[in-house]
Amino acid sequence: MIEPMLGGSGCIPATREFLADLRALASETGAVLIFDEVMTSRLAPGGLQEVHGIRPDMTTLGKYVGGGMSFGAFGGKTEIMEWFDPRRADGFQHAGTFNNNVLTMNAGYVGLTEIYTPECARALNQFGDGLRERLNATVCRRGLAMQFTGIGSMIGVHMTDRPLRSAADAAKGHAGLLDLFYFDLVERGIWFAKRGMMALSIALDEADADKLLAAVEDFAETRAPLFEGGR
Repeated sequence: MIEPMLGGSGCIPATREFLADLRALASETGAVLIFDEVMTSRLAPGGLQEVHGIRPDMTTLGKYVGGGMSFGAFGGKTEIMEWFDPRRADGFQHAGTFNNNVLTMNAGYVGLTEIYTPECARALNQFGDGLRERLNATVCRRGLAMQFTGIGSMIGVHMTDRPLRSAADAAKGHAGLLDLFYFDLVERGIWFAKRGMMALSIALDEADADKLLAAVEDFAETRAPLFEGGR
């Protein structure tokens, strides 16, 4: 199982070339390629596999697909999923707390057909890409060892200007400056996950983006001296 983008480790996306190599290797060896899109399915109507044009053998889903309630799902190729047919004597057993939750599935259906439609998904993630570009331009102009990673509506902040390819790379960022950034933004009325992860929602607009940019500008100006010792 592979996450097309590391979420909790700081929104570090895998390259298309890497994912394509995995697809080729799985096909060559007969392995089952599983994309964990519990987080990244929000990044396009068809998830990151649609963005990259790479289809796995199976996909796992969860979180917002359940309309904000407990939810988990997986799907895949017919020759794999037919093993979960309960009518088969040799079929796979699949029991779980999240199974057959009619309320959750109806909430998710309404959410994906009437609220977070394909058009809305594309607009939100385009908004996120533009915001990330503006944020990175701000810290780059200031010459700070700081960067914003991610794709679309998922954004991660790191206190390092070095290339990020793994969780180990992210861990080398200046933890103290990241904590300070979190508390400085909370003081300005902006909340995000303390580990540095931001997940944009459809309720946000350009005014919210401008507020975040202003807060980052302020942080860059007032805390710039601290970066000299944090490189």
